[in-house]
Amino acid sequence: MKRLLVWLAALALLVTAQGALVHVHANELEAAAVRFAALPVGVDPAAAAVRAGLFDAAFQPLDGDALSFAQGAARWYRLRLAADWRKHSAPLLVIHNARFQPVALYAPGAGRVQVQHHAQSGRDARFSRRALVFELPRDLRATQSMYLRVPGAAKRTPFSARVYPEEAYHVDDTGWVRVMVFFESVQFTMILVGLTLWLALRDRLYGFFVGYLVPQFAYLLIASGDLYLLPGGHWLEPLGIRALWFVAALSTPFALSFIIEFCEMRRIAPHVARALSWLRWPWAVLAVTALLPMAWHARNSLQPDVGNVLFLLCALAAIVAVIVAWRRGSVAAGVFLLAWIPQSIFTALRALQLLLQLSLPGWLEFGLPAALALSSLVLTLGLGLSTLQARRERDDARNEAQRDPLTGLHNRRALMARIAEALTEARQRHLPLSLIFLDLDHFKAINDRHGHLIGDACLRILAERVQSELRPGDTLARWGGEEFVVLLPATALGEAAQIGERIRRRVEADPFIASGVAVAITVSLGLSGHTRAAIESPEQLIEQADAALYRAKAAGRNRLIVHPVFAATS
Repeated sequence: MKRLLVWLAALALLVTAQGALVHVHANELEAAAVRFAALPVGVDPAAAAVRAGLFDAAFQPLDGDALSFAQGAARWYRLRLAADWRKHSAPLLVIHNARFQPVALYAPGAGRVQVQHHAQSGRDARFSRRALVFELPRDLRATQSMYLRVPGAAKRTPFSARVYPEEAYHVDDTGWVRVMVFFESVQFTMILVGLTLWLALRDRLYGFFVGYLVPQFAYLLIASGDLYLLPGGHWLEPLGIRALWFVAALSTPFALSFIIEFCEMRRIAPHVARALSWLRWPWAVLAVTALLPMAWHARNSLQPDVGNVLFLLCALAAIVAVIVAWRRGSVAAGVFLLAWIPQSIFTALRALQLLLQLSLPGWLEFGLPAALALSSLVLTLGLGLSTLQARRERDDARNEAQRDPLTGLHNRRALMARIAEALTEARQRHLPLSLIFLDLDHFKAINDRHGHLIGDACLRILAERVQSELRPGDTLARWGGEEFVVLLPATALGEAAQIGERIRRRVEADPFIASGVAVAITVSLGLSGHTRAAIESPEQLIEQADAALYRAKAAGRNRLIVHPVFAATS
């Protein structure tokens, strides 16, 4: 978690630095003074008559630049510079927040009307699609009029119009492009990471993660206009703003599914998980209706409002659900809160800005992409932590399955696999291999006299004493009951017999004290191994050592017996 917070802080600093550069450029960019006037709403004369000046007397001056798309009716605006254009750089008319609405400009000396909108193909590649950019005459005078015709909209939507020197605006626009490319690059990289994890692990959690990020990434590309620069991007032009609605609606169901899986909602809070599951269906309906013809949306203009209100409700429900999971012990839920709260705040502010038809401030314009990039990075780090935790749990479970719960030694299954590996290595490298089968003498009598707790303690102390006499690379395992096996790789008969004798003496050297009772313990040992007469299987090696052990027990116990085949071939 500490590393995650360090990454989060580092990205926040980087995003802040990028945003600061853009705002420096924005502060250096000064617009020329412009006088605005507008025809009354509902007055929509022919363009030729407006350009001829026949309606100049009807234009009403505006205070400031409070321009807007009128509800249900086209509107005309007249723009005039406060002073003649004297700068060496050509003037540009820059319109912000027009989004997908087509705006027509009638400038002095222009042979034809200039019409632009956000999704338009073939726009001037010198400028980004952050705004609509119209070129104006270099010799533009204060007495000359520029006319804008904006179409009617479903709701009153404010926009701004500024006149900038081309050189200065180009510097500012380049800074904006750099920041947006940075945010988009972060998103794209996280998608590749999630896709790689999904293809490698085939876990639906990563599938939901990719399904959540891809529409979100497409939203950034559409909002910035970069999607229309890609091959085939012009096919999306007829969809207009509906493409933005579609990807926004498509992202949320995947986000809710990802929350359910990532935060383990079905296990921790099943009722909350069911509620979030039901919230996915309205978004599926919104995604489908977003693709309906624009004429349908003209008659039913509630699509964006319903989507924005529904998003606010879903974001609140999701945050409450994740907090519940976090309070119930889900570490993943805490990571998700770190990632999603900034994104939810900025997305909610953007939704409110659209609902209330307010102008788009610069901090929100950059804040939302930054929050999306930050969220994707933190969630990817969270997925990495989750994957590591699952791997540790898998390794712990596998290790536990191979261990004897009483002594902590390898169990029979793990031992057989280790013997098979050691036999293969011994054959390939022509090395000796020895195995000792040992048994705690009179174990049943110890249990009958002192109880099973004392008996279990004897087994544990036996394991400790045997382990203390072994070398690095030797393996001690519990075969079952009071029987143990010692595997000695690259060990010939002589050295193996010495190790067996050390074990026997070490076990009998000191009585075991338990609850004030001294319990003397001894062991019998059978020794076998692999030499010139090759052992064919681990079972054969165990069988020979076990036979030698029984001979040791029959000979009076507390002794080591070597299997005759091993002794003869050694």
